[in-house]
Amino acid sequence: MTTLKTNNKLHPVFNYLIDCIDFNGSNVEKLHSVLIEFNRVANYDNNKRNIPNLQNRFADWLQGLPSCINVDYENYRIIEIAKEWGSIGKDATDKQEDKILSDWFNFISCKFFQLCTQNKVDYSYTY
Repeated sequence: MTTLKTNNKLHPVFNYLIDCIDFNGSNVEKLHSVLIEFNRVANYDNNKRNIPNLQNRFADWLQGLPSCINVDYENYRIIEIAKEWGSIGKDATDKQEDKILSDWFNFISCKFFQLCTQNKVDYSYTY
């Protein structure tokens, strides 16, 4: 099984994320719009104290299924995606699948911020 490293700009997670965003415009505008919504809804001072790490805070927000970014959340679909991307084999064990499921929203959060960096979208104000 050949897999692309997830920091590779060609990894399908980056196109997946852009496709999940429910805003019109360029990639930069879409990413910026998601950041604005995240900052408005979930990035308040008390939440920053409770979840000090930005990536974890964003992942926590994603788990609430915000309407502006529609990432998959159903276990069977997450596993299908992981297999499509070559993250796990077609014959993955339950343990491997559980690891993918438990890491999903943190993985997506990490890749979202990498995508922002790739597109030169400033998110420093969210810290």
